[in-house]
Amino acid sequence: MARSGWRQSRLSWASVTLRRVLTLRADPWTPDYGMGFEARLGEVPASADPDVERTDWSRPVSPAEAERGVIWFVDGVRRVELRVLAEEDGARVHGLFGSWAVGAVRSDGRATFAEHDVGRNLVLGGGRSATRVELEAGPHRLVFEPRTETGPDPDTPLYGLQEAMRGGEAAIATRIAGSRGCLVLVDGPLKTLRDETTSPIVGVVKRFVRAYLGPEHDALLGRLAPGERTPLFGLAYEGQPFERFAWYTRLVPSRAAWHDHAGLVRCEVRAGAGIDAARSLADRVSAMLPRFAGRSTDPRYPQNLAPVGGLETWLQHRMGHRGLIRRAITEWLMREAA
Repeated sequence: MARSGWRQSRLSWASVTLRRVLTLRADPWTPDYGMGFEARLGEVPASADPDVERTDWSRPVSPAEAERGVIWFVDGVRRVELRVLAEEDGARVHGLFGSWAVGAVRSDGRATFAEHDVGRNLVLGGGRSATRVELEAGPHRLVFEPRTETGPDPDTPLYGLQEAMRGGEAAIATRIAGSRGCLVLVDGPLKTLRDETTSPIVGVVKRFVRAYLGPEHDALLGRLAPGERTPLFGLAYEGQPFERFAWYTRLVPSRAAWHDHAGLVRCEVRAGAGIDAARSLADRVSAMLPRFAGRSTDPRYPQNLAPVGGLETWLQHRMGHRGLIRRAITEWLMREAA
């Protein structure tokens, strides 16, 4: 009896110990927007070099006080107006009618909306080509430019619409950065921004989608305080020289319920700027970003920067009334079918 009781006690203790290994931590984003952390755990691309600035990742980099100056925030929004199936020679491919808008906010102590562009596309997958579509929506004439994507997946046209929006963002950011004395922050990675500009352009990526760093370097991220950053690391396609320098920085203090990557953004600059310029930009941007952290009412708090959140709402209106546009497309399709 005593021995049996001793065994049950050991089993009970072991069960408690195993349960303590499992820890649950919250992601602060509203569930409808997915998660700020969506990395494939265990994936460490060979194209990331963590030692371009320094090999010591035991402590964060603490920049000096943030500089003041003219800062531009560039972002875009996209919207699927109607999904379609295209048929040609007995083959069917997925497609969509989509709209996008890109614009900028200028901040120099006060924030003001600046220039913006609106674009519309008819995107077909499977390598199929569409033609230009013009139609009336109320008093407005809408033009959907054709765009072809090669993939057969149903979401391939959505990728094409996303890339069209990214191209619009790059065009606006490049125009703004052609002037001296400003800093341009683009929401998202710098994949489409490769040309040199007079003023620097920095990409700010709010979603953690890929584990670029190994565990020994990744451990530093959870210890970052607001305004602190990691050392720079290089990003490159396999077999190619560095394309971008990147770093992680924290926007707001971490909370006990959050996972250790919540409240972080990844920033990027072109590698062509050089390591010294990249280091200076990393210090400047990291010290400044906590001032623009997203509001707690934003569903992607805190990574969706406050000026970007306001810009997104403003751009949604620039795309036009969703119901009117969808009705106009449907009526056009009915006429084409007749």
